[in-house]
Amino acid sequence: MSNKTGRLSVVISNYNHAHYLSEAIEAILNQSIRPFEVIIVDDGSTDNSIEVIKKIALFNPEVHLYRNDANMGVIYSSNRGLSLVTGEFIYFAAADDRVSPGFFEKSITLLNQYPQAGMCSALMSMIGMKGEDKGWIPMPVVSNSKVFFPPEKVISKLTAYGPWFAGQTVIYRLDAILDNTQGFLPELYNRTDHFVNYVVAARRGVCFIPEILATYRLSASGYAESVFDNEDLSRKTFSQLLELMRSPRYSPLFPERFVKVLQNRGWYDLEVRSLNRIGQSQIDFIDRLKGLRPRASVLDKLFFIALKVLITSWVTLAKIYLWHRRINWDFRWLAMKFKTYFSKYVSNMPAGNN
Repeated sequence: MSNKTGRLSVVISNYNHAHYLSEAIEAILNQSIRPFEVIIVDDGSTDNSIEVIKKIALFNPEVHLYRNDANMGVIYSSNRGLSLVTGEFIYFAAADDRVSPGFFEKSITLLNQYPQAGMCSALMSMIGMKGEDKGWIPMPVVSNSKVFFPPEKVISKLTAYGPWFAGQTVIYRLDAILDNTQGFLPELYNRTDHFVNYVVAARRGVCFIPEILATYRLSASGYAESVFDNEDLSRKTFSQLLELMRSPRYSPLFPERFVKVLQNRGWYDLEVRSLNRIGQSQIDFIDRLKGLRPRASVLDKLFFIALKVLITSWVTLAKIYLWHRRINWDFRWLAMKFKTYFSKYVSNMPAGNN
């Protein structure tokens, strides 16, 4: 890699993902801009991850393996990787995800074009456990073309549309993290990278590429989903994020109006998740009831249909109430949500917000 381009470091935190490691690392090493170092922090894997990594490293001197003495968690491993890298740019890759061709080149080219930018992000798609395509992940598309947003514009965009930083597509300038954040804070759990993104974006500005440049592997046992499934922990974590934004250290970056909007939308999303979980559990219970009558009568069938309609109705009404109380009829945000979801399910192509 030339000095003009800048050196890219990749950090991979791995725990028992031997099955996906080869695919993930191959996609990273086959980029048109090849990273000069790939730091793999193994977090006490009990599968054959170490064997897989050593085999790859044997033929790729850029790959370096570091092993935690015990299973310390992805945040610890990410911070350890952060302390080891020496490149100008840094990308935190998941051991079970996959980057798309041209991802590094397009991102770093744009970051070189705007040397003041602290990070660059793009869009991403979703794949299943077996690699099956599940389409692009709906998120705010804040520009129809490659763009740089200076810090003063970042907050207005975040207030209008919400965060658009897809973690699997974020490449940072190393100094933007080291100079402006405390690294990945363990007390924020699955929101720790969200907070780093907010701080870097608000201090340094961000680049954005409206292209799908990485894939996220959907897994019910994934770290973020496991925290979301723990309602008490998820609520506590979100409250801590808001407290940090309002703290003396960070409040100059985040106006109260923005934090209030983030607060309302965040609680709405958490409460909708809870509603969906409750509704689904009741539907599952009805399905178990149906199993008691394999040869259901017409009356039985009508009864089960009525129950499902009632459940769907009360969940929908509760969401409308939450929307009224939490979002307060924010039509601009609603239009963005509709536009992205409409794009996913109708054309399967990203929609732009000008």
